[in-house]
Amino acid sequence: MGMDATEAYRATRDRITALLRGVDPEVADRRVPACPQWTVREVAAHLAGVCDDMLEGRLDGVATDGWTAAQVEARADRSLDEILDEWAEVGPRVEERFGESGVHPQMLFDEVTHEHDVRSALDRPGAREDAAVTIALSFVGRAFPQALRGAGAPALAFRFGGEELVLGDEEDGAPAQATITATAFDLVRSCSGRRTLDQIAALDWGGADPAPWLPAFTWGPFTPPAAPFETPDAG
Repeated sequence: MGMDATEAYRATRDRITALLRGVDPEVADRRVPACPQWTVREVAAHLAGVCDDMLEGRLDGVATDGWTAAQVEARADRSLDEILDEWAEVGPRVEERFGESGVHPQMLFDEVTHEHDVRSALDRPGAREDAAVTIALSFVGRAFPQALRGAGAPALAFRFGGEELVLGDEEDGAPAQATITATAFDLVRSCSGRRTLDQIAALDWGGADPAPWLPAFTWGPFTPPAAPFETPDAG
């Protein structure tokens, strides 16, 4: 049996904790290029805060800038290790609460995104081929078709690791008119505002002109950066 979303969330939490536990204050206060308003410590505050908010039912404005900013502000006087201690306490409670239903893919997508945000800030790449990255793509499968429709773009397919994920209007059953072949990691980063439009266009589009689809990569809270800050698997 493969890893499920809850197991992937727990394993990712363990990796992030191991990466950050006991680091120097200079590292904790380092700015994260993928989240330029946050430091490494503040990214951890958000991750712990998500769990605490879920346990306490504070879900008004979920995933908005105001909701996440409140998580960071509430932990402004805590050290990074204190925040990790909190996450170690509330994280397992959230994982247990999900039970058989599993962690929601959006929560895993957020966690995986921020793991690699921190890794990029610390120049500590790793876990790019972890199962959590592929599982996180299931959220893209659910949510990105709406972004395509909003951009007026045709259906699109992602091909990765021998798998294919078709994104488009399910009601129309429209076939994909272009296919991006890339690693699951590059696809997750492309769909989470961590790749410039030039980097996305440079992926393997199978000869298709990416222009009709590029506007869809600005969606939800995600905006492609103006300049690259991490090296993709593709380049």
